[in-house]
Amino acid sequence: MAEMDIYMRRRLVALGGLVLFFILFVLLVKSCGGDDEPEPVAEAPPTGATGATGGALAEEDFILQADEICGPANNAVGSLDPDDPGAAQEEFVITRDELSALESLELAEPSPNIERFISDLSVVVGALRAKAKAGDPVAADAAQLEIDTAEVDARDSGERAGFSECGQFLDAGQGPSGGGGGGGGTPIEPTAPVDPSVPAPTEPVVPAPTEPTTPAPTTPTAPPDDSGGGITP
Repeated sequence: MAEMDIYMRRRLVALGGLVLFFILFVLLVKSCGGDDEPEPVAEAPPTGATGATGGALAEEDFILQADEICGPANNAVGSLDPDDPGAAQEEFVITRDELSALESLELAEPSPNIERFISDLSVVVGALRAKAKAGDPVAADAAQLEIDTAEVDARDSGERAGFSECGQFLDAGQGPSGGGGGGGGTPIEPTAPVDPSVPAPTEPVVPAPTEPTTPAPTTPTAPPDDSGGGITP
C-alpha cells in the first residue's frame, strides 16, 4: 500500500511538472509574438492622370477630350434638316449622348466651372426632350424658348471652363460653318464706326440747267398812211 502511494505521488508530481511546462511554453510563445504587429495593407495607387489606372484626368486633359466629343455632336446637329419632323428627336438624342459621354470622363480634382457646364448641359437636354415630346406648336414654341435660354447659360459656363467646342451649339440646318440662326445667307459686311466729331460730307449742289429762251418774233410796223391829203412835192 505504501508503495502504491509513492507511485501515485510520483505520477502526480510528473503530471504537475508537465502542466507547468505547458503553461510556461504558452506564456513564452505569447511573449514572443506580442511584439509582432500585423503587416500594413498596401494602399491602392491613386487613380489620377499619372496613377496606375490612368482613369482620372487633369483639367486640361479633360477639356481636350471633352471638346473632341462636343465638336462632332455640334456638327451632327447642324447637319439636320430643320424641316424634317424628326429633327427635334434627333437633336435630343445627339445632345443626350454628348452629355453621357462627358459624364463618363473623370476629373482627377474637382472643377466647379466644368461641373457647372455639365449641369447646364443637362438642362439643355431636358428642354430638348420636352420639345421632342411636344404634341402641339404651342408646347413646341415654349420648349424652344427654354432651349434657347438654357443654351445661353451653357455657352457662358462652357467658355468660363475653357472649352472651345462644348457649349458652342449649332441649330438644325446651320451646318458646321453656318452663320447662325438656321442659316446660310450672305454674310453682312461690318460697317466702320462713325466718329461724331467729324461732320458728315455734304453733296455739292449742282444748279439745274436752264432752257435757252427764244425771243418772241416782232411784228413789223406799217408806214404812215399818206392818203389824207398831204402836200405833194
